[in-house]
Amino acid sequence: MIVIADQRPLGANTLVNPKQLGPGLGVNASNLDSSQGDFRGRRDVTTAHTLVGYGATQQHSLYRMGRETASDTQYWLAFTVDVDFARSLLANDTTERTYGTAGSFTKPAYTDNTFLGSTPYPTSYYYMGIPAPATGMTATVNTAGTGNNETRTYVSTYIRYNDDEGPPSQAVTLICPAGSSVNLSAFPSDPSATYGVTKRRIYVATTGDFRLCVDSTVLATATLVDSGTRGEILQTGGSTAKPDWDPPDDNMIGLIELWNGMHGGFYKNQYGTCVPYKPHAWPGVYRRQIPDRIIATAKFSDSWVLATSGIPRVVRGASPEGMLDKPINLKEGCVAKRSVVGVEHGVCWASNRGLCYYGTKGAMVLTRNIFTEAQWQALVPSTILGAYWQGYYIGFYNDGTRKGFMIPVDDPSGVIFLTQGAYATFSDPLSGTLYILDSSNVIKKWDAGTVMSATFKSRVFRHPRAVTPSAARIIGTTYPVTFSLWADGTLKVNAQSITNDTPFRLPGGYAAEEFQYQIVGTGPIEMVAVAEEMVDLV
Repeated sequence: MIVIADQRPLGANTLVNPKQLGPGLGVNASNLDSSQGDFRGRRDVTTAHTLVGYGATQQHSLYRMGRETASDTQYWLAFTVDVDFARSLLANDTTERTYGTAGSFTKPAYTDNTFLGSTPYPTSYYYMGIPAPATGMTATVNTAGTGNNETRTYVSTYIRYNDDEGPPSQAVTLICPAGSSVNLSAFPSDPSATYGVTKRRIYVATTGDFRLCVDSTVLATATLVDSGTRGEILQTGGSTAKPDWDPPDDNMIGLIELWNGMHGGFYKNQYGTCVPYKPHAWPGVYRRQIPDRIIATAKFSDSWVLATSGIPRVVRGASPEGMLDKPINLKEGCVAKRSVVGVEHGVCWASNRGLCYYGTKGAMVLTRNIFTEAQWQALVPSTILGAYWQGYYIGFYNDGTRKGFMIPVDDPSGVIFLTQGAYATFSDPLSGTLYILDSSNVIKKWDAGTVMSATFKSRVFRHPRAVTPSAARIIGTTYPVTFSLWADGTLKVNAQSITNDTPFRLPGGYAAEEFQYQIVGTGPIEMVAVAEEMVDLV
């Protein structure tokens, strides 16, 4: 009679009694690849690139520009602290403008592939926002006209080298005869070079509608003349940029690409978006506050999930004006900013009680049937660095040694532990490649190396009566495989090396009702079987 017949190890479950576990689940699974319906080891990582110019200083954030180029070595950006990156959503952006918040950027900033410079990248960057000129200007009549008196209102704006335009200055008003020539001078001081501003633009209004007065004059120009010639009528407010097109808050973090041309970000308990396709403009009216402090955000589809210190929230809306948030029915605060990851149909984050999920499948703690709360705490959830790869949430943690775990998001019944740790991750959406950063600042490609040795210790198989198994068989294609067997909790076969699929004898002299096996090897192994008689396995 067959005592054990096991075909598909899926992972480990340490919550459920080993006697009650379902098929495929065990009490230990390490470096296991369960995707192909058999026992086999995962593929190791391979070296993709070594960061140059950072020395021994450990980096903790990773991003690659040049993603549309088939190269693992191009334009890696790395930082010692958390930095959130987002790509430009502008049409026909040939420079791959890339935005970042926090890190060595003193405020939200951007770089592109034209001024990356040399390693360590980037050599140069510009602040994301453009300030309004700090003061107005001086307007005096140069040559008086002959018409009736009119009221002229002047404002100026700063223009970036790429034609991004900031909000207008304070207005200056002058009453003069129609047709007058007016001198404009005493312009505000130039902003910091880090804003990338190269020009100023002057607008004038006589009736409420502003018209272009002087277009794109270099900052060094001391005096300009309004001769009375007018350009196109512009929107009320003083320029093509509206008065509330403020730069993002200096402390804004969590930059994210949303939809319909919007970027999002947050600071403390406030979140907001930019003007669509204007990542330098973040009006105050687009900012909203929630009760709890925001830890990190991620998105799926048209949902922007805010993982907070308290109740998480989801934000939806087709435009900045229409963005609305509501609480998620899951009172699980986020304890690790870098644990927050967007998956295909939801968002995951680490709480004190487990790995949480919100998405099309609802709101739940994915690990509630895998770990006890104490077992989850042993993974030190505050240290978790998350990634998503081929249906799995990968969590890298530090309990004194950096290592990891994998949980299938769609079927979170078991966990696979990893001996590989990481300090930073980057997922390339074009190639589907996951990159990790090791302790030597070496970037490695996930699941791209040789097959590693895996370990699987099974659930407890119960037999209706006490029996003495006499033989076992391991059916696979790659050997050797190390086999161990427990009977009623006592180790009976200790790490025996099996070199082929021929049935082999087991030691006797006992009878037991409960059996448990462990195999170690690279696989693939299709079946593990234990029987009372050798003939049962032939």
